[in-house]
Amino acid sequence: MVLFEKIDENAEAIRRVGERAVLEAKRFGVPAHYMDPTLCDGIIREMPDGTRQQIELKNDEEIVVNSFGPRV
Repeated sequence: MVLFEKIDENAEAIRRVGERAVLEAKRFGVPAHYMDPTLCDGIIREMPDGTRQQIELKNDEEIVVNSFGPRV
């Protein structure tokens, strides 16, 4: 229970760390993978150009199941 309370207390800091990680991935020209429950209940792959896709892993392969526009 204490761990979840700490996560709630630090939610904004955690979000900022995630945003920095996505920016770094873009800077290096590689996709970033993360979860965003406001978009879907799965894994999001964000490409360096900002294109976002929901993916599923099947046999160690990333399968695109949905596409989203870039962040605004």
